[in-house]
Amino acid sequence: MRSTALCIASAIFLFASAPASETPETLIKSLYAHHQPGKNKNLDWCNRKTISKYANARLTDLFIKDCQCAKRTREFCQLDSDPFYDAQDFDDADPNVRVKATDPNTFEVTLNNFGDETLVYTMQQTSKGWRISDIASPTNKSLVKLLSTK
Repeated sequence: MRSTALCIASAIFLFASAPASETPETLIKSLYAHHQPGKNKNLDWCNRKTISKYANARLTDLFIKDCQCAKRTREFCQLDSDPFYDAQDFDDADPNVRVKATDPNTFEVTLNNFGDETLVYTMQQTSKGWRISDIASPTNKSLVKLLSTK
């Protein structure tokens, strides 16, 4: 009886301490649940803590660098559209996100924004759980390359 209680307590601890992004799919769906510009639900691109919940360290650093550049110059630097929608304009419809694994770390993400759009997410397992390491879209073949441009 005592060992059963210990096993249950251990399982509860492990479940409670597991990262919120147990799978790439749950992280991607969480991103779109919190980021819907057409409904005035926006992520703060300049907040490291917010971005790092979804992006790996390298991509987070690139977002922050681009944000600092935009603040300093008061102009767009590399990002002139929302990379999670590959768009500058947004409708207020539900994005209806569909996630399909194409490789162990690659996912096609189809979402609705004035029609369906498909992006390709590259994911990385980190010590904090799954994080986005790159996004390819019809406009930008690599978000990392775009943000790395000087």
